[in-house]
Amino acid sequence: MANGPEQSLIWSEEFADSHIGQLSEDTWNYDLGDGSAFGLVGWGNNEREFYIKDSVSINENLIIGAQRVSPGSGLECYYGPAEWTSGKIHTARKIGFKHGRLEISAKMPSGIGTWPALWLLGASLLDGTAWPHCGEIDILENTGSHPFQVQGTLHADGYFGENGLTRIIQSANELANDFHTYAINWTPDYIEWFFDELCYSRINRNEVESDGKPWPFNQEFYLIINLAIGGWFAGAVDENLKEAELHVKSIKYFSIDGVGELILH
Repeated sequence: MANGPEQSLIWSEEFADSHIGQLSEDTWNYDLGDGSAFGLVGWGNNEREFYIKDSVSINENLIIGAQRVSPGSGLECYYGPAEWTSGKIHTARKIGFKHGRLEISAKMPSGIGTWPALWLLGASLLDGTAWPHCGEIDILENTGSHPFQVQGTLHADGYFGENGLTRIIQSANELANDFHTYAINWTPDYIEWFFDELCYSRINRNEVESDGKPWPFNQEFYLIINLAIGGWFAGAVDENLKEAELHVKSIKYFSIDGVGELILH
């Protein structure tokens, strides 16, 4: 970014460099099932997918593949036989991030009912701080029913769910057509969202706090990448949709003007 803050690369994951075709267990965990085991039936969003490890692979890119499955698959969801399998990975208790610039090169899936997300949760969640008090930073959420839509959101106590602090812009092309860079510049006092080189949103700490709301974003967060199917945000799933794929080419983490901390566990 011309005339922008000084950036220094701290950490990166270039998936084309993975010769074993598997995620590093030093970095990534898998969430499995339909959320019921965690007390989050449908992952708290009425989602339709059942997460399995085999839905996550590396072939030049990280690929999270969602697949419609038959009622005889043997996978049981909260609503009965699973309709879909998909994948969800995260870095909790392995790698954490605190401030800095996090950018992800990704190509979205296509199909009505898909719900890809690139997001962060406050690590205090792991120590008993309930959501949304722990804080959530959505670098990107998209749905197949809005194939041009780029959306970044903050959630915390007093602004969460449908009332999250959010901004939506429209891409000139469908996000499933090509790779784009989705990024945040995250400092102690503000968070900015980027689509490719365009800064399309900024939320300032002082404005949030002057409204009487907390700013739980000056702590460690961990990264989550998943492809959900259906649910309240994505809506009904196209009956003719059989499969969908989220591709991630790379993840890069920079300090910005010297601010940014990678936390290794």
